[in-house]
Order: sequence, then structure tokens, then C-alpha cells
Amino acid sequence: EWTFPDNTFDYIHIRYLLGCFKDWPTLYKECFRCLKPGGWLEHLDCSTQVQSDDGSLPADSAWTGWKEVFASIGEKTGYTFEVVDNDKWVKWMDEAGFSNIQKKTIKTPIGGWPADKKWKEVGQFNRLALETGLEGFGLYMLTNTMGWEYEDVQVWLARVRQALKNKSYHGYSTWKEKRMGSETNHMMNEARIFFREEFEETLRIAKPFPIDSR
Repeated sequence: EWTFPDNTFDYIHIRYLLGCFKDWPTLYKECFRCLKPGGWLEHLDCSTQVQSDDGSLPADSAWTGWKEVFASIGEKTGYTFEVVDNDKWVKWMDEAGFSNIQKKTIKTPIGGWPADKKWKEVGQFNRLALETGLEGFGLYMLTNTMGWEYEDVQVWLARVRQALKNKSYHGYSTWKEKRMGSETNHMMNEARIFFREEFEETLRIAKPFPIDSR
């Protein structure tokens, strides 16, 4: 339970906290309580599932297994990594009392496979971030929660890195943003129009990326 008084904040931002809370519904209720009437909660997080639009990602890829492993970790610890999957967070936000819940989905390529120059660069940086962060993200949980040996973790992470570098895999990660208000008023209606325009732009971006065949 938060120590902040009721109606303290105009804006609360949550970002990339998968696996950090056991009770997300209570967290959202505390956010609602601490927001002023007309205030905003914004939550940005990603799915652990890597996807592809063209079927280039094999079902037995180490990438594909990443989601399953962390789903198991969440089940064992109670700290779920599946906050954005199946829009669970929408249900929790609604139950907390939020209204005007808005959703934005951003598909981010992994690797330099897109033909578009901008998204190729984004994909290269995304892959670099994943490659360098894999061990830090997974080592403790895989050894202490799942009981893997250190050597087995390194072998598995090497498979994941190999998959990340495979240019024939046209994978992408999905980032999702929820923005919602604590009470309907004129200020929120204006903000809703603005973010709806952004969402429409995001939908255009979210179509399958043209692939660089060179």
C-alpha cells in the first residue's frame, strides 16, 4: 500500500516492470487513489513473445521458447511476466475505476531485416539491447527459480543470441501502452482526441514491415 495521500498526483508513469509485482490489480487501485480527479496513468510495457508476420520464426526457435520460460517463472514466483498479454491489464484498470482507457501498440523489429531505413536502424539497436541484456535479465531467475545449472543457462542464452543474429528470422517485439484517466472531463476529452490521432499513426506503422531481401 502506498504512503501517498489521496489525490496527490496529476500523472503517474509505469514503464517496463514485468515480473516486478505480485498484485497488479492492487497497484492500479493505488494509482487511481493517488491520482487527482482528471489525472492520467500511463503504463508502457512489452510482451515476452517474439512474433513474425511472415511465418519466418520457427516454432522450436529459442526465441519462441523465451516466452514459455518466463511464463513458467511467473507461475512459480507469482510475479507474472504476462501483464500485457490477452489485455489482462485492461481488466485490472477497469476494475480499479479508470475510465477512457486508451491503447497503443508499437511493433519493434529485432535485427536489421526491415527494408525501411528508419526501422532497420531501430531493429539493429533493439537487437543490440537484447543481446547485451540477456544474461542480466535471465540469469538469477533461471538458476534460482527454475533450478538450471549455470552452464545450462549459458548454453540456452547462446542459442537465443544465435537466433537474434539469424537474418532469415523476421521477428519483432510488441510494446503496448495504456493511458487512462481517473475521471471524465473536458481536459480528458481533448487528450483523447490527440492520442487517438497518435494511435491511428501507430496502426499504420504496425502493418507488416517490408523486408530487405539483399
